[in-house]
Amino acid sequence: MSEILVKTKSSMKSGNYDMVPTVKNRNSKRKYGLSQYDIEDYIASLEAEDLYKGPEPDRDCPGEELFIFKKEIIPNVIFYTKLKYKNNQIKILSCHEDEN
Repeated sequence: MSEILVKTKSSMKSGNYDMVPTVKNRNSKRKYGLSQYDIEDYIASLEAEDLYKGPEPDRDCPGEELFIFKKEIIPNVIFYTKLKYKNNQIKILSCHEDEN
């Protein structure tokens, strides 16, 4: 588990990440007035206690693993974040308001 966090923090610090531009991701950023820098800082701040699930198999890419985090990004707003490490970079598959 700590390996994904080390890779995440390193990737965020160096800008070596790919954020999938889903509608949910864009809408949550817009709704809460979050900049790309806010999202980068939030993801870099994830800790072991924020892990919700994982490693989980990626149903779309057999043999790859996903990590799902949930953390309060602003007061009373929990964000759902799905990450995986692929091709030597962090892929941010989801980063939006939690729907539960």
